[in-house]
Amino acid sequence: MTWKRLVLVGLCACRPAAAPEPAAPEPAALEAPSGEPAAPEPTAAAAAPSGEPAAPEPAAAPVTYELDGHRLVLPRAVDFATASDVPGRGSEIALDHVRGYLQAKPAVTQVRIEGHFSGPDAQAMSERRALAVARELVRMGVDCKRLYPVGFGDSKPIVDGSTPEGRVKNHRIEVHNVALMGRAIGGMPADGGGRPAGDPCS
Repeated sequence: MTWKRLVLVGLCACRPAAAPEPAAPEPAALEAPSGEPAAPEPTAAAAAPSGEPAAPEPAAAPVTYELDGHRLVLPRAVDFATASDVPGRGSEIALDHVRGYLQAKPAVTQVRIEGHFSGPDAQAMSERRALAVARELVRMGVDCKRLYPVGFGDSKPIVDGSTPEGRVKNHRIEVHNVALMGRAIGGMPADGGGRPAGDPCS
């Protein structure tokens, strides 16, 4: 009994321990096809744009305002449909120019909006057009107290009004400076000799 137990113990002691399984090899990096070297992975430095600053956007040309005496030169005429006192869509450029001028020149405390018209009912039409322009400027944000609409009828033509072409040229709106810092320019009346067209504040 003792001998058999010794033989069993000996056999157990002499059996070698199981060899550890070899670790799985790490997958090899992909090789570039046709023997070409693999492209390097992009780095943050490579992805970033070059150190040159971006070209600045060109600045908008500043708006300039030209005066002929005390009259503001408009980039285009304020237009109206025939026999109408409602400014047309083409008038937006001129009216926006007037608004920009008054914003840029706070010392100009009042301008005269002159209406000129030749033909039947000239005086009344010139007044209605001057007042309509002043109210449109108020709608665009201009202080109504800085606007003085006046009608001149056909009393101040710029060309011979005996022809249809001449009458069209005489139909116009002009904008004149009349007060600086609350004082009349040259002591002249604000209406310039025309007839007040109404209150743009009402």
